[in-house]
Parts: sequence; structure tokens; C-alpha cells
Amino acid sequence: MKRHLLNIVIPMTALALSACGTMSQPADRAEFEYPQSNSFSGNFLAGKAAQIENRTDYAARYLLRAYEIDPGNDDLRRRAFLALIAEGRIADAEPVARVLVDENPEDLFAVMTVMDAEIRDQDYQAALDAVSTLPQRGITALIVPLAKAWIYTGLDQPQNAMAALNELQGNGSLNPLSEYHRGLILAYFDDLNAAEVALASAYGDPADAPLRAAEALGSVYERKGQTQKASLLYESYMDRHPQSLAMPYHLDRLAKGEPPTSVILTPASGLAEAYLDIATLLSQENAVDPALLMARYSLSLRPGDDITRLLVGEIMEIQERFDAAVIVYESIPKDSPHSWNARLRAASSYEQLGKTDDAIALLETMVNERSDRPDALIQLGDILRIDQDFAGAANAYDRAIERLGGTDAVGWRLLYRRGIAYERAGNWPKAEADFLKALELEPNQPYVMNYLGYSWVDMGKNFDQAEDMLKRAVELQPDDGYIIDSLGWVYYKLGRYDDAVEQLEKAVELKPDDPTINDHLGDAYWQIGRFHEARFQWHRALSFNPTDELRADVQAKLDGKTPHAGDVAAN
Repeated sequence: MKRHLLNIVIPMTALALSACGTMSQPADRAEFEYPQSNSFSGNFLAGKAAQIENRTDYAARYLLRAYEIDPGNDDLRRRAFLALIAEGRIADAEPVARVLVDENPEDLFAVMTVMDAEIRDQDYQAALDAVSTLPQRGITALIVPLAKAWIYTGLDQPQNAMAALNELQGNGSLNPLSEYHRGLILAYFDDLNAAEVALASAYGDPADAPLRAAEALGSVYERKGQTQKASLLYESYMDRHPQSLAMPYHLDRLAKGEPPTSVILTPASGLAEAYLDIATLLSQENAVDPALLMARYSLSLRPGDDITRLLVGEIMEIQERFDAAVIVYESIPKDSPHSWNARLRAASSYEQLGKTDDAIALLETMVNERSDRPDALIQLGDILRIDQDFAGAANAYDRAIERLGGTDAVGWRLLYRRGIAYERAGNWPKAEADFLKALELEPNQPYVMNYLGYSWVDMGKNFDQAEDMLKRAVELQPDDGYIIDSLGWVYYKLGRYDDAVEQLEKAVELKPDDPTINDHLGDAYWQIGRFHEARFQWHRALSFNPTDELRADVQAKLDGKTPHAGDVAAN
């Protein structure tokens, strides 16, 4: 799939980026203020700045105002139109889209906007006329057949719908998508036996299929009265994806004797599903800007779809629009099976916004809400560890591991996280036990070996074990400056200063801005008599925002006050 999708993603990405100006991720995010004047230039420049910062809400507002002042500006019209789409204001973009289509009937996003308006009005023939103007190349070779299939469905022409999907056949990477939508359309027309065949074969083992495809097949089983087959499918999917809350929802519904849920109720929701599939594929290729546009089109046809909302929120996180992401996540109702995941994502966005207290409060509420799930506790531990509340982090990890069934039931990653929290909280015996258990589970895990080996060396113990462990870690991660630094520090502690310099120079080359590594190299230089270079490295360490403890230690060496550095000031 990868090779084919790159061929269709790249043209669409270029189209979106060239049309919007710039939607790159910013290094620093500026705060915007609404212009006080009604000048064209002020609004236009503010709109461009907002686009650069991925602030499509502000971009749409500024560019629309500028467009009102100068409605004859073609470039501005295009920018304002795409800003509206990115912000999800599809209906507001429709009048501009119709002008753009009149000028260029092959304008993809303008045609999609007009087509979607016609579908919402159930004027399927007008929608078909609109989409038929698009050439089938690049991404449109995927969009057009899917759109036509669902428009023909609206026209009550199942044979033409199947023929449209056949245009996607022959490309192995798109066959699953084609068969999935074939199954949805057949189910829409109540041809449940044929729908079952298509849906069951679309992604191979249905328990490994995308969630929506598994739900669609389960819905077909239920509609056929095969509730046991549906239950087995939901249970198998839950076994493969234990963190998913969708299948427990369906199993609970079955147990209560409630009717099956239909994945697709209208042609509009079917096309929305197609847009979501395309948006997901684009997102997987890191083409986040066009992925957002496709997700917005999906929501315009199916506004209450929680999976699409989750995708929009995740894209906004990638764009560093964490405040907007929180709003999207909070729009997902609490009774939705996707609410749990949305709230976890909201907590992550709160943390990115510096609202650590809000993140912790939300996660603690979730911890108390579901005593059977460890994920909120794990995320709480991560946030507390980042916030340097190491005892609190260790406690959160303890409770997560208890929920998972104890130390023997968890993987190395959680033990590694808890080991770090224990070590930073000053409880080395428990930290060491976690690191050793993690290595028992994953013997060649370089990051665990690095943390354990470095800690041993720093405490002046187990030098031979630490050296062997860190040599192996370097073999596994030869370009990791932190691991190479640890090996160099072993050599330093062993008095093998030339070997230490060799490794620490490599580490500094890989991590030139790390204060600890620069400090270590300075110490090693000092021991072999390269005093001026040592002082240079210590000064570099001070320039890279070290911790207060490290700053004091480095300054003491520069002042000649530490025993191992000798008479630093004199040299």
C-alpha cells in the first residue's frame, strides 16, 4: 500500500500546500489578536501569518474579511476558501466554491464542496454532474470512484455503484477499501448475503480489520439473525484489541437484546465514511494538511461521527493546535464508546498547553471511573514523571501494574517507566529490581541497559557488568549519543580516560546541546591534561540550560573548587 499511496498523496499535498500558502509546523507559536482596522493589508497579512502558524480559525476570519474588502482578488479568494474548509466551515465555503468551479471545473476541493452541498440536498444527479468533471489522476482516482459509488446509491442504481467501485479493482493496495465499501453499499440495499461476503473478505481476518469494518460485518450478522456469529466476532476483536471500548459496547447491547446498529444509514454517511478512510490513509502518510481537509468534508456530511472527530483532534495535535484539539475531544459525548480515548487525548493536550493540573484532574477522574483499565494510570504516571513528581509517578505505575495483574503480567516498557520513577524518587532497590525484570522480559533492550548500566557506574558499582551491558547497548544503538555517553562515563570511572574521551567526543557530536554530555567530556579532557578544552566544554555545558545541581557542579569546577578537577582556575 505504501508505494501506491505515496503516488497519490504527494500530488494532493502539493495542491493543498500551494493553495493554502504555507501550513508547515511552526517552531514557535505566535499569539494572534483580531485586527482593529478594516484595512485590506492588515487582514491579509494577519491571515497569511495565521496560515503559517496552522491557525486556520484565525486564517479564515482574517482572509474572509480581506476578501470582503477586495472580492476581485483571485489568490485571496482561494486562500479564504481553503481556510474555511480547514476550519470545517464547508457550508460557508459553498458560495465561493461555486465561483471557483465555474472558473475551473477540475478544481478538486471546490468540486467536492459543491458536490457535498448537492448530496446534503439529496440532489444526487447534480452531485454526479459535479464529480464527473474531475479527471481521475492522483488522489482523484481514489475519490471519484468512491464518490460516484455512493451517489449512484442515492440514485437507487446499485449496479452502477458496483461498476464505479470496480474502477478501484486491480490495485492490490486499494482492493480492501473497494470491497469494504462494496459491502456497505450491498448492506444498504439489504443484500446481506453478498454484503457479508464482501465485508468478510475485505481485510482478511475480520478480527484484525479496522474497527469500522469489523463493526459493519457484525451489524450484517445481527441483521441476518446470526447473533452468535456477531458475538464471536466482537469477542475475537476485543481479544486482539483489548483497549478498545467499542466491542464491549456491542456485546453489552447484544446481551440486552437491543437491535443492531447500522454503520451506514444514508448515501451521505457512506460518502463521509469514504472521506474518513482517505483522511486516515493520508494521515498515515504524514500528509496531515490534506488529511484534515478530507476529515472536515467527512464531518460536513456526518457531523456526529466520533471516530472522525478523534482523527481531527489528532491532526490538530500534530499541528500543535492543542487548544483546538481539546475542544474537538470535549465535543465527543461521554456515553460514546470513543469518549475514553478522547479524554486521554484531551489530557495529553492539556499537558502540552502547560495545564498540568487540568490534565492530572481529568486523569484522576478517569482512574476512579474505571477500575478495570490501566491506561489512565499509566498516562497519569507519565505526566507526573515529566512534572518531576517521581513518588506520585511511581504510585500511579504501581496501581496500573496491579490492575494489569502484577509485575509478571506486564511488558518491559511499564517496568522501565516505573524503574525511572523509583530511581528519581530515591528508591534504588525497587528501581534496580524493575530494570532487571525488564531485561528479563526483553534481554536486548538498549534503553533499559543504558539506564541500569549508567546508574551502576554513577553509584560506583558493578563496573564490569555495566561495561558489558553498555557495549551491547551501543552495538544495538550506535547513533544514540546518550548511550555512548554512558559507555564513556564507565571508562571515566574506571580511569581509562583516553577511552572515555574517544566515546564522549562521539556522544557530543551526536548530542551537541546536551549539558551533561558536554560536562562529562570536559571532565575527561581535564584528566588527560587538555585543560583549555575542558574549560571550553564546561562553559558549553553552562550555556545549554543545565539543571541547578549540574550548574552548581560545573561552576565549582570552573572556580577550581572540586577535587577531581584539580586546580581548574589556575589553568
